[in-house]
Amino acid sequence: MVSGASHRGLFDEAAGERRRVVITGVGAISAAGGGASDFWSAISEGRVCTSALSTFDAPRAAAAGQVESTWQGPSGVPDWLLARMDRASQLALDAAIQAQTDARIEFNQQNAFAVGAVTGIGHPAAGDGWAALGSGLSGASVGLNIAGPVFTVSMGGASGLASIVLASQLIRSGVMRAALAIGAEAPLQPEIWNAYESSGLLDPTDDHRGQRPFDAQRQGMILGEGAAALMLEDRQLATQRGVHIYAEIAGEALTSGPMGDGQAPTDVEVARRATGDALLGGEIAPADVDVIVTAGLGSPRGDERETDVIERAFGRRTLDMYATAVTPNIGYTVGASGAFGAVAAAQIADKRQIPPHATFEQEDIACRLGFVPKLYEDRIVGTATAAYGAHGQNAALILMPHQAEAGDELPLLAT
Repeated sequence: MVSGASHRGLFDEAAGERRRVVITGVGAISAAGGGASDFWSAISEGRVCTSALSTFDAPRAAAAGQVESTWQGPSGVPDWLLARMDRASQLALDAAIQAQTDARIEFNQQNAFAVGAVTGIGHPAAGDGWAALGSGLSGASVGLNIAGPVFTVSMGGASGLASIVLASQLIRSGVMRAALAIGAEAPLQPEIWNAYESSGLLDPTDDHRGQRPFDAQRQGMILGEGAAALMLEDRQLATQRGVHIYAEIAGEALTSGPMGDGQAPTDVEVARRATGDALLGGEIAPADVDVIVTAGLGSPRGDERETDVIERAFGRRTLDMYATAVTPNIGYTVGASGAFGAVAAAQIADKRQIPPHATFEQEDIACRLGFVPKLYEDRIVGTATAAYGAHGQNAALILMPHQAEAGDELPLLAT
């Protein structure tokens, strides 16, 4: 069973308490730039980074979230390895290297088997060999000396956040001491773009004002490419190493139900249950969550549905919570979107700052959430984010700011 509630059974036998998981490194490559700091700058400044689609010749003028054309893949990776990896895999590896570097951790023959990696991708690559498998971290497991479990999950738009849920559960269970969680996507390809276009999901305009989730004038998605990664560690390991901790994962959960039809109590209630289970697993009250990083799909029906899910999960608390979205800045990155939301949530918890909604102009009474017009500082107790797949898959994550505790400075006893 994969849900927040199941964590009540994941205990450290030696300490007699639930294992705790923290975030010690983040990485991101997107239309905002080639690093997590670029990503934070864009969302904190409310900067729209989507631009005219140039990756391929589309039937009409359109906008997209595109990684800079000068990007040639992750630096320091052998050409033979890059040649065997598809674009999504290369993006994943770049973000993973960033997260590992940020966490100041290295893996070797002594500890490599205690480290795993999970990658989420919504549109797995076609083909054979490394191109298909590389959408996980087959390449990164070689390049980063990861010898524990390395696998890929594909749950549509929930994929990237699901990778974090599963990586966290690997650590809580005691199977791993550390794990990389990555969301990656390279959807700016004719066949994928045309599928979204024919489904009526894309913004039909070409004014490049950015995706406008929850705004009364929203018209659809703007597809974006990129990858986001987080280094997760057992809290004892992280405090022993004395590294910076962005946030603690208080709860996480996955649910799945019927294809999203927006009708209660079917898919909406199942989606709500993911956040509910994440809260329950961490013994967190809705009143302890101050900020929600939304999925922000930008479609008329999709944003109403997400608002309904949030209101069901947090009740009256919704009126007092801050809300933000990263899709106005970098576009909708499908399988990577939940991981970008998690990186944003971790930075919000760490900095105690709430980024603005970059493209919000006119309130929709059906989507009343607490967006702010500019970067706002406040006391933050907890942040939440969730992601949803078109076929009923849901993932949710609750993060809390890291707090130093008595005993953190003491080294662990050898066992």
